[in-house]
Amino acid sequence: MHHPPLKQLIKGCKRGDSRAQQQLFETHQTRLFGICLRYARDRPEAQDMLQEAFLAIFRDLNQYTGSGSFEGWSHRVTVRSALQFLRRKNPLRFAEDFSELPAENWNVRPDAEMNSAAILHMVQQLPDGYRTVFNLHCVEGYSYAEISSELGITESAVRSQYARACKQLRVLLEKFLITTV
Repeated sequence: MHHPPLKQLIKGCKRGDSRAQQQLFETHQTRLFGICLRYARDRPEAQDMLQEAFLAIFRDLNQYTGSGSFEGWSHRVTVRSALQFLRRKNPLRFAEDFSELPAENWNVRPDAEMNSAAILHMVQQLPDGYRTVFNLHCVEGYSYAEISSELGITESAVRSQYARACKQLRVLLEKFLITTV
């Protein structure tokens, strides 16, 4: 099915045209669902996040001026929406203990041999707090300070969460490599 150009779709969505909204959803759902999957525990939770993300996108569409890419803007809205979802579901209680852990940079770069589905599965197994901090820092490229203000926790807590997320991923990675060799 052929969709009208993005500019036209966005205009339609701003007017509240449900057909334009449906088309915008169809065009971008796969990409944005991929983002939700990283923050969710499983597909049903990611589905809920995606729904909320699109509600936020349609609600805030007037803030999209068209100056940057729509992909970048909708990506940010989706991440913000996923964080709000997690916060509501279970106010992210990040452990402040071990906050004195040396913030080593674990540089977890799973080897290219591993497919992204396997990596995603491992990330989904992390506790909410670890998973969120890992995604924000490693995938989205947020600094520790940005994550700290975004989540309302201390920077040292962010560092320790990230270090522990990496440690746990390493354990999962070793298990995966042992069972797949």
